Amino acid sequence: MNPDHQSKKQELHNQEAKLKEREIKVRMRELESEIDASTPGKLKANRKAALARPWYKRLPKIVRFGLLILGAIVAVRIAAWLAGVLLFFGIIWVGYKLFLERD
Repeated sequence: MNPDHQSKKQELHNQEAKLKEREIKVRMRELESEIDASTPGKLKANRKAALARPWYKRLPKIVRFGLLILGAIVAVRIAAWLAGVLLFFGIIWVGYKLFLERD
């Protein structure tokens, strides 16, 4: 065997070793990420992320719909009460202008 052939063989062997080493490192990172994803600490982080959403987004859709209807009913009741109060004071003001205010 000539030295040129042996050096190429050695270079090829070195490249294969580097490639295997890289593959092992990639696989180790994959395994670490899988382990991290399955640990309780990661689950707690996922739960914290879910709890970071607004409270109404965590409710079931039917409950959100019910709260929307309830809010609409309350808003209409408040608006009706406010309209009644304004009407009452409007009548009092008109009565004052007509009968009690002096020219």
